[in-house]
Amino acid sequence: MNSPRSVVGYCRVSTLEQKRKGYGIDIQIRDVTVFAERQGLFVSRFYKDEAQSGVSEHRRALSRLLRDCRHGRIAAVILPSLDRLSRDVRIAENLFHDFEQLEVQILIADMPTYNSRDRKDVMLRQIREVIAEENRKDIIERLLKGRQERIRRGLPAGGNVAYGYRREGKRIVPDTLESVAVRMIFELAGQGTDRASIADALNRRGLTRRNGRFWAQRQIAAILSRCQLYRAGTFHYGAVEGRDSSLVLLRKEEHDHGQPT
Repeated sequence: MNSPRSVVGYCRVSTLEQKRKGYGIDIQIRDVTVFAERQGLFVSRFYKDEAQSGVSEHRRALSRLLRDCRHGRIAAVILPSLDRLSRDVRIAENLFHDFEQLEVQILIADMPTYNSRDRKDVMLRQIREVIAEENRKDIIERLLKGRQERIRRGLPAGGNVAYGYRREGKRIVPDTLESVAVRMIFELAGQGTDRASIADALNRRGLTRRNGRFWAQRQIAAILSRCQLYRAGTFHYGAVEGRDSSLVLLRKEEHDHGQPT
């Protein structure tokens, strides 16, 4: 710190926001800096939480910020926007209460006239907290419905591609090399081979995992848990089920080995 009681900034971006390249950390830092300059303030430090949900109470940078506030090192915290602190009303209100008890002023760049001592400003802040929480719920609901619809259409919901497959444009298709490993795993499991021995067999053959690392029992178990995907091209998202026969990796004779051990 440059002074015993400093002005700092707090920024946060969620995993979803990172993927969408929306209100990123760099933009938030710019907004806080511009606001501070207009107020004649100097921001001595930024506390940055990246890939952190706005409904999480246990964020690394936020915890450091609160600790430094408790130690009397901070006079004011500038937020680029209210929802960067939290998208949950209860968490946001608890944090505002904590800052007030610690005599730390909160400034909000997109609420430039906000005054925590003005009841109308506090009411407006609380209304915006409610709106932020509802917006988050709307986003989650839209994502859920979108992923469920993809499943119904016979497409994976999204995220990481299961081992044995690769992306080809917007489609998921079998990966030739990874498919060999999948078939070997199910063949050995059907013969009663334990998972540790299956992993050793794959490693000896040079069939490493996607990240280039060796197989272990845990990864073998993960492959075996996806038997419906590999055997029937069936995948799930919650209670919704979809199927794509082009994703079947195991031949009929491999089905007949029976359930893997």
